[in-house]
Amino acid sequence: MPFLLLVALARRRLLPRAFVPLLLLAILSISACVILTGKAEVAPVDLASPVTLTSPVKAHLRDGTTVLYRRGVTVAAESLEGPGVRYSLTLADSAPVTAVAIADVAGMESFRRVNEPMSSTALSLLGTAALGALGAAVAVAIFGSCPTVYSDSAGHQLLEAEGFSYSIAPLFEARDVDRLKALPDARGQVRLEVRNEAAETHFLNQLELLDVEHLPGETVVPDPEGRPVAAQRVAALAPVLDRAGRDVSPLLAAADGTLFASDTGRVRSARAGDLYDDLTFTLPATPADSALVVLRLRNSLLTTVLFYDVMIRAQGARALDWMGADLADLGSVVELGRWYRREMGLKVEVERAGAWTEVAWIRDVGPIAFEEVGIAVPVTPGVPSRVRLVFPADSWRIDALGVASGLRRPAFRRVPLAASLGRDGGDIPAVRERLAAPDGSYLETRPGQYFTAVFEAGPAPAGTRTLLLATQGYYTEWLRPAWLRPSAAPSRFVPDSTSLEQALALWRVSRDSLERQFDATKIPVR
Repeated sequence: MPFLLLVALARRRLLPRAFVPLLLLAILSISACVILTGKAEVAPVDLASPVTLTSPVKAHLRDGTTVLYRRGVTVAAESLEGPGVRYSLTLADSAPVTAVAIADVAGMESFRRVNEPMSSTALSLLGTAALGALGAAVAVAIFGSCPTVYSDSAGHQLLEAEGFSYSIAPLFEARDVDRLKALPDARGQVRLEVRNEAAETHFLNQLELLDVEHLPGETVVPDPEGRPVAAQRVAALAPVLDRAGRDVSPLLAAADGTLFASDTGRVRSARAGDLYDDLTFTLPATPADSALVVLRLRNSLLTTVLFYDVMIRAQGARALDWMGADLADLGSVVELGRWYRREMGLKVEVERAGAWTEVAWIRDVGPIAFEEVGIAVPVTPGVPSRVRLVFPADSWRIDALGVASGLRRPAFRRVPLAASLGRDGGDIPAVRERLAAPDGSYLETRPGQYFTAVFEAGPAPAGTRTLLLATQGYYTEWLRPAWLRPSAAPSRFVPDSTSLEQALALWRVSRDSLERQFDATKIPVR
């Protein structure tokens, strides 16, 4: 179905709007309080200095206040100039303003609201988590790329998942499914804390659990499309050879935190025409026509370098125009999606008649939380099969790789959000209503904000139940003031093979420092 027809049908309510991004993704293959809003649509903005903006603009200031320019603003060399309204943290107080120093700005967004009102009631109920104390942290943050989700483990917060990584605009809205370690408590409840710990605005469309009952000894994981798969006897594979010829199977034998990373020589030598690494192994013969390859993995910060430094920072102020206008244009989104599908992620290939054939693709999952995924690989019954995983050099950190038998599609039930708790522990029904279904009614969160999601899953025997968390939404990046004026001449981002080459060149010299800084720039939620 043509893209424009999909959009036209959605606008005429002949096709649910939330269905359009899912079809788009299929065709491409490719952070104490919460603000309730309607659908947020990004509008084109160019912050080259000086420039007069005619569309609405928000400036998030370091002291936690927000200046709203409903009719645009002029961006001069050192200040934002024009009539605006400055709102307090709770939005209860406001005052006119005509000039704001750019030095006081933590980040800026362009926006257009449909059914807008920002609920000061919701802000009050959920708390206001002094963003003023966080302004300086927001301005330098490199941590992020999506909402982070935690469960309580004996009084400690356990990182469970990061939702819809790299859904960087409304047209890239996606559904993400993650296996949880958490199980229902004695009351049958599952409690998860959903945080915005990044310099981003998150737009959450739906939150639900998938409750899978299975046989003892079975492992349940989502497949690349987020559908539950079950299998037995996950076994390690050996040997597993990387592009450098190393047998890395000892690193991948168990989920123990000993991680595979590309050989340093491979990273140093990656150049145009040869930017990739791979892992090759043999699946044992099986009477079935498919085998389940199970991976536990996350991205390295190479993907963060690509997004922050190559796709955004190199454009300078033009990045807001790219995020606002280009990523709202269907043709540009298709072009970007095709590039991303071709260059990034992880390709699963099977050797057939001496040639490699792609049979599956895993999109990037983000650099924060490990994700478990099962890939049903087609094989010839009774014959060992050679498999190869292909990916940009050093773009993944892989904790475990194995093969399972007895592949099947288990039944599951959906568990809706039962309550959403604010800082005072009280339920906020409006939050729950906005996350009940992927219907275009979004819950908007900003840096330092969080809520607790409560699900009534019911009790179940240990070892026969697995819970998966499904999140759907997208996020928009805050353009930091330092990114408005890059050290080199700004250049428009063009999705081509040179982009990954540029990212790898930067990654080679910044990897160690970025890995040290990443967690340190997480935005605190309390």
